[in-house]
Amino acid sequence: MPTSFYDVVILGTHLGPVVCAALLARRGLRVLVLGQNVLSPSYVLGEVEVERYGLTMTGITSPAVQDAFDELAIKQDIRQRMPDRKRSFQLLLPDRRIILYDDDRWTGELAREAPEVQRQAMDITRTLGEVREELDALVGRNLTWPPETFVERQRFSLATTGQRFDRQGQGWASWSQLPTRHPLRIAFEEILSHLSGLLAQQHSDASRARLYGHLFGDVTQLSGGSSWLQQALFSRIRSWGSDVRPRDGAMSIGHEGRRGYIIRLARSDEEIGCTQIVHGTPIGELLQLVSERASLASLFERVGEPRTRAYRSSVHFLVARRGVPDALEPLGLICAPDASNKSFLLQSRTVEEDKILLTLCRLVEEHLVDAGSSPLRFLRGEALDALRSVVPFLEEHLIWIDSPHDGLPPSVWQGNTELPCSDPWARGPHTMPAVYEYPTRRALGVCALTTRTPLRGIFLCNDQVAPGLGFEGAFLSAVSAAQIVGSPYRRQDWLRRGLWARRTV
Repeated sequence: MPTSFYDVVILGTHLGPVVCAALLARRGLRVLVLGQNVLSPSYVLGEVEVERYGLTMTGITSPAVQDAFDELAIKQDIRQRMPDRKRSFQLLLPDRRIILYDDDRWTGELAREAPEVQRQAMDITRTLGEVREELDALVGRNLTWPPETFVERQRFSLATTGQRFDRQGQGWASWSQLPTRHPLRIAFEEILSHLSGLLAQQHSDASRARLYGHLFGDVTQLSGGSSWLQQALFSRIRSWGSDVRPRDGAMSIGHEGRRGYIIRLARSDEEIGCTQIVHGTPIGELLQLVSERASLASLFERVGEPRTRAYRSSVHFLVARRGVPDALEPLGLICAPDASNKSFLLQSRTVEEDKILLTLCRLVEEHLVDAGSSPLRFLRGEALDALRSVVPFLEEHLIWIDSPHDGLPPSVWQGNTELPCSDPWARGPHTMPAVYEYPTRRALGVCALTTRTPLRGIFLCNDQVAPGLGFEGAFLSAVSAAQIVGSPYRRQDWLRRGLWARRTV
């Protein structure tokens, strides 16, 4: 017997489902958010709060992102926590240091670091600005990503009629002007998998152009990172009369009547009733919760089943501030021209006045990972070698090094002694999120799985819906799921909000 009932239950506390929950709560629905065993975005090591991956906000000025912030009344808080926008993304290549400016300084940067491709690079960036404006207009039209019904497909087709890309996102590819093995082209290829949920070879021309356009002045960090953004959204959800239980998770999903569902919680064995469910973790976990697994087979027959191809890892370095060059930007890419698994996304954050936390993220190929047993001892060594190439005399200023994914304890660099960790059980190779390969992609090559599932009343709002755009894709999937889930309630909105609803007997 259900002890409580909600209009919508959200499973997972990643960015996409939490934004979807906040939008639904803002629109008057009673929402419950369950953590579903999703790890906290940060942990405390010693006295330092460490973001597991850091929050790289690409497309922060996108109409989809800005409209969501406006509706959630969080735009001003985000603006206050954003660092100086004059800091730009940096490409740290062998014997080159290129800063991606969005103004006239880009011409001088190319003349100094890459004069042999200055004309081609200028032509590419000029056209990227035009493509960015076109895609901004498309994203701002409040479409459903991906379109599924006849009306949604018709609206999407009409909106993309004037685009330079076809339905699969293929068309303009001006970056092919650069030589194949040129360091600048290699860097543009490597950055794709770090800023999105797709491997580089799976990106369409449209998703490439969108991410490349974000690199020039539309990528930034947030003070407080994912932890602050998550808690800010949680507070908004609670303030609008809904509930958040980050430590609870669903154990099973069963039917209740014709249109209702009963969710049994794992920790307390409590039963909760709801009308609709939004699943925000990988679809493989949804298969373990429902009894009608055969129904989801039709979805995989239509769009294909995602397959794991790599894992995302991170290594953190606490370094004395005097040892970090002033020319090092907060966001950058350390790239080696020989292999893709040698590229690292570099993020830096000031911890104290005299200390800086450097985070290096990379993709680890699937065959190198044994999520059940052996530690990944090569992660720290390769990250240390990459950081040495951009931070001279690193060993003299390094305080400690840690990775929550390699299965090794955090250690001080000089004494090699262990440091206390707030979440010692949430460590090891099994904590690395997977990067999938998708057989089919749609909506300009941006989306993979569909928002609607064959199970009536169950929807997807995870990183597998719009993996091609990363941070912006999470907002596109959240807004689309909120539109679909909230559409039946909008028809009854006049009844719930009319003058007669305020009368008392």
